[in-house]
Amino acid sequence: MAAQELGSVAVIGGGLAGMTAAWALMRAGHHVTLVERRPYLGGRAYSFVDQETGMEVDNGQHVFLGCNTAFADLLADVGSLDRTFRQRRLRIEVRSPSGAVGVLGASPLPAPLHLLPSFFRYPHMGLRDKLRAIPALLRIRAERHRDRDALRDRSFGAWLAANGQSDHAIANFWDVIVVPALNDVSRDVSASMGFMVFQEALLRDSHGADVGFARAGLSGLLGHAFEARLREGSATLLLGHTAAQVVVDDASRVAYVELADGERVTADWYVSALPPGALLGLLPPEVSAMPGFAPAATHTWSPIVNLHVWYDRPIGDFDFVAFVDSPVQWVFNRTGIAGLDGPGQYITLSQSGAWTFWPLSKEELRELFLPELARLFPRSAEAGVERFIVVKEQHATFRSLPGTTANRLPTRSPLSNLLLAGDWTDTGWPATMESAVRSGNAAAAAASDALTARGADAPEARP
Repeated sequence: MAAQELGSVAVIGGGLAGMTAAWALMRAGHHVTLVERRPYLGGRAYSFVDQETGMEVDNGQHVFLGCNTAFADLLADVGSLDRTFRQRRLRIEVRSPSGAVGVLGASPLPAPLHLLPSFFRYPHMGLRDKLRAIPALLRIRAERHRDRDALRDRSFGAWLAANGQSDHAIANFWDVIVVPALNDVSRDVSASMGFMVFQEALLRDSHGADVGFARAGLSGLLGHAFEARLREGSATLLLGHTAAQVVVDDASRVAYVELADGERVTADWYVSALPPGALLGLLPPEVSAMPGFAPAATHTWSPIVNLHVWYDRPIGDFDFVAFVDSPVQWVFNRTGIAGLDGPGQYITLSQSGAWTFWPLSKEELRELFLPELARLFPRSAEAGVERFIVVKEQHATFRSLPGTTANRLPTRSPLSNLLLAGDWTDTGWPATMESAVRSGNAAAAAASDALTARGADAPEARP
């Protein structure tokens, strides 16, 4: 059967979920039209060239873990995996302003014993807290039904407190993992999602939390790479085109997608890879109010603030480091990671759940964080700051709040030929690149299965 006989799919949205869906569908032999309002692909994972330094700057420091297998497989498929680095064995250095340095790392022991040697040497918790943390970790590992209502509707912080975890232990151990993974603190996320993070990353596989990151800019790793591969294939890319409305016929099917310039995009199947608010805004009001769509309107969002600082000299030798007892959360050495030339050093601060920092101006953030960096990296006190950039993502990730499971919609929608993708859909994963990829793969598989089955039933396809 020729590729054009396998049917057509229109993908609306060119973020990671949309790119994944388009890529999988094109490889399955379907004609794909991808519509993206921006003139480039990548969504919330992109980079730009800073005009003053001439350097490529990521909008934020994105990392992936060993358990993020779908994301790593996708990078391998499009030829970008060799532009990343991933640890062979977990090692997270955690420092405090007092000068105490600890490591959360993996030993050669099998999971979950691989964590014990570094955990008992970890200086940011007392022995009493450590002895109380071990039974809690074992309870999390043993839980086979983390999606049960009792965990979905309760906060992870409340569960931790009920299981003997002190406020100090939550701040200096549990939230060191939870905050960057879920973009929220333990008291505000569901126990179900907290369990998911620890089970998948730390407790079931000794390589589940191995940290990976891009050595190249995010646009080169993702958006540009996907665009090149999709253009090499049969996909039609409508970049810089905004979807204005999804037109639905009387049979509860998508008839076409109308663009802002009046052009109509028609296909056999449609995949929305848009954020929930954008999707609901395109649908007719009576459709967006349907029970299969309306819960998406209840999502709330958590911000991330990223600070990019260029010093005129080296301030420290590290790839990345986490901090406790400081407003600084994670610092990445972009000079080392990207293999940039000196003599200066370019670092990125990634501030998750950044409610406190989001309203602050660039100057206010500079006044707050540069003295703190001088306290954490004493050599920076004598260094000159050549450049300071702030990148804010107000709606960086959806919040995994207790009792909000229903707002994560399934792949299949109430419209018979519309599928949903996006990290916010019901993938079982938090708002991560892994969730976006899994959602795109699920939507592509559903559309491809339907189109292939239709083709197999057509008279011309029969022997």
